[in-house]
Amino acid sequence: MFWLAMVSIALLLLTLLFPQLERRDEERPRTLTPPYVPRRQSEQPSMPAVTIVETPKTASLSRSVQTAYWSANTRLIRILLLVWGGSVFLPAMFAAELNRIRVLTGFPLSYFLAAQGAPILFLVLAALYTAIMTRRDRQLGGRQVDPSLPVADAMLPVALVIGGGALIVVVDVVFRLPVTIIGWGLIILTIVVYASIGIRGRAQDLEAYYVAGRRIPALFNGLAISADWMSAATFISLAGTLWMLGYEGLAYIIGWTGGYVLLALLLAPYLRKFGQYTIPEFIGARYASTVARLVAAIVTVIVSFTYLTAQVSGIGLIMGRFLGVNYLFGVAIGLGAVLFCSYLGGMKAVTWTQVIQAIVIVATYLIPAALLSLRDTGVALPQIMYGAAFDVIADLESTQNIPKSYAEPFNDWSVWQFLALAFCLMCGTAGLPHILVRFYTTPSVIHARRSVSWALLFIALVYLTIPAYAAFSRWEILAHVVGQSVRSLPQWAVNWGNAGLLSITDLTTLEGETVATVPGWAKSLLESGGLQFVDANGDGRIQIEELSGRAVTPTSIDGILQYNELKISPDLVVVSTPEIVGLPGAVAALVIAGGLAAALSTADGLLIVITSSVALDVYQSLNRHAPARTLLAIGRIALFLAAVLAALTALRQLGIIVELVAWAFSIAAATLFPVLTLGIFWRRANRQGAIAGMITGLLAVAGAIVINLLSPSTNFLGISGPATGIFGIVAALVMTIVVSLLTPPPPPATQTLIDAVRRP
Repeated sequence: MFWLAMVSIALLLLTLLFPQLERRDEERPRTLTPPYVPRRQSEQPSMPAVTIVETPKTASLSRSVQTAYWSANTRLIRILLLVWGGSVFLPAMFAAELNRIRVLTGFPLSYFLAAQGAPILFLVLAALYTAIMTRRDRQLGGRQVDPSLPVADAMLPVALVIGGGALIVVVDVVFRLPVTIIGWGLIILTIVVYASIGIRGRAQDLEAYYVAGRRIPALFNGLAISADWMSAATFISLAGTLWMLGYEGLAYIIGWTGGYVLLALLLAPYLRKFGQYTIPEFIGARYASTVARLVAAIVTVIVSFTYLTAQVSGIGLIMGRFLGVNYLFGVAIGLGAVLFCSYLGGMKAVTWTQVIQAIVIVATYLIPAALLSLRDTGVALPQIMYGAAFDVIADLESTQNIPKSYAEPFNDWSVWQFLALAFCLMCGTAGLPHILVRFYTTPSVIHARRSVSWALLFIALVYLTIPAYAAFSRWEILAHVVGQSVRSLPQWAVNWGNAGLLSITDLTTLEGETVATVPGWAKSLLESGGLQFVDANGDGRIQIEELSGRAVTPTSIDGILQYNELKISPDLVVVSTPEIVGLPGAVAALVIAGGLAAALSTADGLLIVITSSVALDVYQSLNRHAPARTLLAIGRIALFLAAVLAALTALRQLGIIVELVAWAFSIAAATLFPVLTLGIFWRRANRQGAIAGMITGLLAVAGAIVINLLSPSTNFLGISGPATGIFGIVAALVMTIVVSLLTPPPPPATQTLIDAVRRP
């Protein structure tokens, strides 16, 4: 309650101190002429009054030229999608055979194709499509608007971050400060930067607040997209997920990079051509339906809130472990900085913070990995050198009798589970509202396409490094933790055990404990009868000889840590790397900064999307004549409530961060992606089909989530967990198509809108 009260007072003061944000055009209602206002059957719909980005030359192109342009575009898309699909499907189907071949520094070929080859190929496909279509657009008169946004606006915060960070590193080298002090220095620096950006970048109207005035250049928008994208799941959890799953975890790498090909080919240019503020606005206009817009807005809030909860969990994890603060207090600090920036400057301020955060994320992820690679292989190029770890890991696994090989494909999953999850994540990537809305911020379609390529370049730098973290960490743990005496483990293992992210189930760790103080795994054994304790000497403390039951085996009481006695949270691997390797405190602080930047940057974008959906898609749909001041006020209330509710929800720790994010992707894939894609590429899709498809997809994934919570082992045709979203995708597509065919076609105004969106 204290935190809630303090934030409320802060927001009130901000409103009083910075009234400029609400004053421009505050009495002029923001109205969009209906394609999405319901009409009586007798009414003839008119051309939707939406902002279509065109030049006089492209608008006057003959029907035959437009048809030829669209045919050439769809033909190119089909070819690139065929390559895209083959690069995912074929290596997975023949993974076992391909893994017998070793390449470069010792990579099993199938592992290399999934971990390194796929992201690089996806980047090439996106860049190739961008280059070809940019040339065609220019030939037909398409425009590339030079953004007038003063890039110098971002230079002061960038210089502050780089200079401040460098100063902290120098101070650490000279004085050897504790990690906690360095971490607090970085937190204070972050808050100062956020405040300066929020104050300097105050938005003056709705367009500036929600889409940054449509003046963000492709390079900077690409950086912002990558920061929006590389969330706590990427920075904190994904390497640990690979550590735990091995080859199967590469489905996340493939899915979360392959989705950008779908974005570049199927959605980004057309959304920018439409040129409004939110994704539900596009759906409402395309399907001429207020109801479709409201359903899309509800889905957008659900997806964004689920994703936001995962980011809050990441903030709490990092602040609690490195700074030693209470979870809620840590979240309050992190979200307070985000709220300050978002509240004042909207998308414009958020964009510049994300540009800075993207640089921080990439640098802080690559530097520790490079040092780890240098220590273990002598070469500071982890993306290539971690291939040498596979033979070492295989030898250690054999020596320690670990039954499942790290690089062996499909130890626990079927190939269909792997492909289903990858496909869900790809479609979810292309349907994420906080990523899609960023294409509204560019000055032209050409900049929108280029944004995708730039974003995927920066994302690939991190995603090509993630498997290296996993491999080197597994090497370190198998070599220096497993097989060692429980009483002589490295200090980092003790520290992270105390933090709850690492547990050791060897029974010798219970010596000296009481029944009330034993860890959860031991309590479960005692309650189930698998372990009995008889206090023979009456001191109330456990001795090994006082334990009995089926859990007592020669290996469980020998004091040597076995692999099956070690449980590591996926959220541990990256944040613990500096301690594992014994790197300086400044490097550990870099990881703090990177992890927080990843969580905060994504939280920035998600809060803006929730704000715009509630204010523009829900409230304004119900009150079409609401003035801009009211819409901004409604948005700010939604911003604040979403942050508070996400913090409270994250307290329940519903799952590991990467799993929470994967469920958000499944929801987006089964609801928004089908209706967006069909809305652009299939003229016959209508409002009844879109509404039925979104509701069907949402219910299908919601049902899968409930079943997964109640019975995690349940599967459908061998597919379980977030991968079950594929059934929602299929159901939504089928329902949209069938209902559209059974109901009247869209009105002529919608056909005109589709033609305008498809033009160069």
